[in-house]
Amino acid sequence: MRVVHMGLWRVKHDADPAIIRRAQEKVANFTETVPGCIEALVAPLYVPEMGQADRETFGNLAGFEEMARGYNYILYMVFESEIARDEYEDHPAHVALKDECLALWVGDASEAALVFDLRLP
Repeated sequence: MRVVHMGLWRVKHDADPAIIRRAQEKVANFTETVPGCIEALVAPLYVPEMGQADRETFGNLAGFEEMARGYNYILYMVFESEIARDEYEDHPAHVALKDECLALWVGDASEAALVFDLRLP
């Protein structure tokens, strides 16, 4: 069963673009360095304009940007199995991303990252 692993990140607005690129490159390389990782990227969060139906549903919000609650980047990964996802946690390539995350994130990990997984049928 494939697993989608996602993380919403609050990245500092004045973050060094070189560090962002380095984090993106490290994550992109997970498909080559982390066994069972078949897709991996970090990108700015896409926040579209709210359509009429959404404005009626979420009328108390100014837009999707407000709904994003300050998260402005997304980590997206797909693993071929739950075992591959579990083994990723302690993989040296994952651990090596720590310095970039700490340099980019607003606050500590509990404030700056919202991480979740989804099992695909």
